[in-house]
Amino acid sequence: MEEERENFEFECPDCGTHILGYLTKCPKCGVEFVFEEVEETKCPRCGKNVANDAQTCPACGKRFETDLTPPPTPVAEVSPMVQESPEQLELKRQFPILVAEVKPLMELAKEHDIETGECRRLIDHAVKAGKAGDRASAVQCVKECNVLVRQAIEDRINHDIEYLERLSNIARGMNTDPTEINEAVERTKQFLAIGDYAGALKEARTGRKISEKVTGKYLEASEMCDQLDVLIQNAERFYIDTREAKRLLKEAQEAGEHGDWTMMGILARKGKECLQEQLPEVVNKELKKAKSQLINAKANGKDVTTTVKVLKDAGLAVKREQYDEALEYLIEFKSELRRL
Repeated sequence: MEEERENFEFECPDCGTHILGYLTKCPKCGVEFVFEEVEETKCPRCGKNVANDAQTCPACGKRFETDLTPPPTPVAEVSPMVQESPEQLELKRQFPILVAEVKPLMELAKEHDIETGECRRLIDHAVKAGKAGDRASAVQCVKECNVLVRQAIEDRINHDIEYLERLSNIARGMNTDPTEINEAVERTKQFLAIGDYAGALKEARTGRKISEKVTGKYLEASEMCDQLDVLIQNAERFYIDTREAKRLLKEAQEAGEHGDWTMMGILARKGKECLQEQLPEVVNKELKKAKSQLINAKANGKDVTTTVKVLKDAGLAVKREQYDEALEYLIEFKSELRRL
């Protein structure tokens, strides 16, 4: 090989200088040479190396009827990339934008204990549709969730405004200055008008704190009456005896009408305790029934993603011995089960 390199001769293509050997640069003009290797194969007659594109063998003179270049290695055919339609590309663009818009709203609702069960169901459906490649359904579910969670937050803010206005009237009836409460109401309305839900909920919460100072006993007693009323409605769905609790709620409301906030709170607390004594047995029984229903639904090929989450929340509430909260989750579970 070394002898071949030394005997190789050619003339510089730029200045014509005679070159001996495989130099990469002309010693006279400095031009650089680029040598391309010639692919070779063996002559089928004499076995000498012959350039692939040669027509005859320079050693034995055999004429080649075909090109000696070996055939190319077969390459697996690659399917062309499927071209997405403009509609699909638009859905692909919209989805992350919509999710980014809904996520903080859902977090805000959770922070303020706003019911979003239907919204969670829609999000679960959106995730499932996205994994299946059904972008249209995924986008539609997120859009519906956006509308529902906004409506739920606005309903809560309007309820808070009405509640604060009622407290303002209560404060006035107690010969207490309600100015700070009224100012909180106005700020809440202003934030709601510009779509600043976080600001509106924050102001409503501030208004409630102010109201606690102004109408402390009434506010506490009123909230206890509201909680008892909700608990009675939930308990009746599971055929719990609510007669005593209803009687105590009625007496509590009558005490409130006469301005006796202390007695109002005492009676409402008694009514709640009366029902809570019955809840552990009922809730644990319903929880077992719900687990059995969940297993059957899954065995029948139903999508139980949301129901599993709701039932898990109910179980956690039981562990914390918050049976009234567990009862609400069981009601949501029943509602989700009917949808399957």
